[in-house]
Amino acid sequence: MLEIRNISKKYKRGSEEFPALKDVSLKIEKGDYVSVTGPSGSGKSTLLNAVGGLIRPDSGEVLYKGENIYRQKEKYLNYYRKTDVGFMFQQFHLMPYLTVIENIRLTCYKESHSNRINFYLDKCSLLDMKDKYPSELSVGEKQRASFIRAIISDPKLLLADEPTGNLDPGNSEMLMSLIEEYHKEGGTVVLVSHDPNAVRYSNLNIRIILGRIQ
Repeated sequence: MLEIRNISKKYKRGSEEFPALKDVSLKIEKGDYVSVTGPSGSGKSTLLNAVGGLIRPDSGEVLYKGENIYRQKEKYLNYYRKTDVGFMFQQFHLMPYLTVIENIRLTCYKESHSNRINFYLDKCSLLDMKDKYPSELSVGEKQRASFIRAIISDPKLLLADEPTGNLDPGNSEMLMSLIEEYHKEGGTVVLVSHDPNAVRYSNLNIRIILGRIQ
């Protein structure tokens, strides 16, 4: 499904360069649940963003279904991100001027997606909050809304960057159960986390230290 071949990435700060990834290779099969762990600054989020078509590596390849996504036109990348990838972030990235249901509709591109919103709102205990704005939600409610937005269009791949980083244990357990349910229904998950409990859900654990897989 997805193959990462020898990707490297450096960031510049003034005249200095900071390596984020160094010659990283990884294969992810359809239906895998991959957890990516490691200390802060080790390159975990850079790897996730490279897989998601958000950060172009300096070298190497990201192959999806045999195609190098960074050798395609921007139209292909946009389509890949729209139809095949769902994103979750630690900071939620909900639009503050849109209600919960309006935020979720942003990623719906078929009528069948919109028709499922109330089902997922109910499943995630958010049905009564659908007309609320993000500022009116608790931290746990914001992340569950973010989860629905990520999976409502039935993406093949869910990329989650520290999704439980701001959650208390109860909300963290609820969210991880929802992600696991998505996985059991056939979705592929790549999850970056400092939470050691996240590893227990995965069938493949990748540890990155100083930009390299250990």
